[in-house]
Amino acid sequence: MARILSIEDDPDLQQLFSFALQKEGYQVHYAFTGKEGYEKALQFNPDLILLDMMLPILSGVEVLKLLMKNKTTREIPVIVMTGYPQDANFVESAIRSMGVIEYVRKPVRISDMVSLIRRTLEVKAPRTDPDLTLVRGDVRIDPKYRSVWVSDNLVAILPGKRFEVLFYLFQRRGEVSWQDLAKAVWGKDGTKNDVEKAVQRLREDLGPEHAARVATTENGYQLMGSDPDIGGPDIGPE
Repeated sequence: MARILSIEDDPDLQQLFSFALQKEGYQVHYAFTGKEGYEKALQFNPDLILLDMMLPILSGVEVLKLLMKNKTTREIPVIVMTGYPQDANFVESAIRSMGVIEYVRKPVRISDMVSLIRRTLEVKAPRTDPDLTLVRGDVRIDPKYRSVWVSDNLVAILPGKRFEVLFYLFQRRGEVSWQDLAKAVWGKDGTKNDVEKAVQRLREDLGPEHAARVATTENGYQLMGSDPDIGGPDIGPE
C-alpha cells in the first residue's frame, strides 16, 4: 500500500483528499503546516508528497529545499499544489528546477489529482535508477537528476512527464507513434493533446539550439542523435 503525505493547511481539502485516496487504497498521512510536513516526511518516508505552496511556519518552497537537501527524502516524488495566478510561469519554472515532479494550479479536480498520483506512482525503476546514464550521439541523460547534457554541457533539468517523454524516445530507434508515447507516459488515459503539449514544452526546455533533436514525424516523433538532421546510434549505458 503506497503511503501519501498531504501537506495542506485547508482542512476541507484535506478531507476531500483523504476520502478519495483512501478509497483508492492509499495510506494517507496529513500535515497542516510546513514544519509538521517536513517532520512527517522524515518520520513516515512516504512514497509521494502532495505539497501546498502557501503554508504556515514553513512555506512550500522552504519545505522543498529541506526535502531536496536531505538524502533520505530527496528521491520522494513531490506534486506541488498552488493558488498562484495562472500567468505566474516564472514561479512554476523556479519550483520545477527544485525537483518537483508535477505542478498543479488550484482549483484542482479531485479525480484529476487521483489520476495524477496514480500515474506518478507507476513510474518504473529505470527512470530513477541512480546508476543508469544513457547516451545517444553527443546527448546524455541522467535519470537520477532528470538532467540532459549535450557535448558534456548541461542543457536542461526536466520535470517529470517531459523527462519521461525524452526517456521513452531514448529507448526507441526510429519513429515512435504518439499513441505508444501517450500510453507509455500517461497510461490508458493519455491523449494526443497530452503528447503534443509535453513535446512542445520539452523543446522549449532544450532551447532553440537543441529543440530540433525532438523531431515530428508522419505518425509521431523521433529523437535525433549527434546531428539534428539524422538519427543517432543505438543507446546504451555510459
